[in-house]
Amino acid sequence: MAVYRFKVYFEDDESVWREIEIKSTQTFEDLHNTIQNAIKFDDAHSASFYVSNDTWRKGKEVRILRSRKALQKGLWMHETKIASLIDDPHQKFVYEFDPEGPCWTLHVELAKILPDSPVDYPRISKSNGNAPAQYRATLPTDVVEEDDDILLEEDDKYVHKVTEQYHEGEGEESEGPMPLRTKSEAEELGEGDAVEEEEESGGEFEEEGSFEEEDI
Repeated sequence: MAVYRFKVYFEDDESVWREIEIKSTQTFEDLHNTIQNAIKFDDAHSASFYVSNDTWRKGKEVRILRSRKALQKGLWMHETKIASLIDDPHQKFVYEFDPEGPCWTLHVELAKILPDSPVDYPRISKSNGNAPAQYRATLPTDVVEEDDDILLEEDDKYVHKVTEQYHEGEGEESEGPMPLRTKSEAEELGEGDAVEEEEESGGEFEEEGSFEEEDI
């Protein structure tokens, strides 16, 4: 019984690689699980191996089976032994994971055929470089939210001018015009008649001190 040593590395970064040793009688699902463990991914997505030529052109596919209900004709990892697809002492496979997401692509190349030994296989024999994070972190700048500053800027034209009348020189009598009151607010203050007069005239009602000249 032979043991295959594969060198596995990311397609876009060959400096990150792992050496994985696996028995010829073990399956592609065993190899898949070992790769996932080696790069610390969560194995929560679809995955496939493709038999490849020297230029990494994809050929026959071996898929992971996620649901028995989805069983179709084809090669499945759990029932396909590694040895059945080794035709070259430097056999190559393309491994794809999460094809509907980032679609991670790794190259799997047979580096050496070893005699069997009393070791538990599959195993990670060597490791170099840190694998990239499986999921991209969401930064605050990536989140697009409604521009509240624009809305507030528009509202400022109506809100802050009134506020300034109340708070400008707080504790002193304001020289500016008194802000308009709603009818309900005026009625609470005993100014119901003045409000009605205001509604009929369409202008501001006069302040209480404006009647003093007629009384004299």
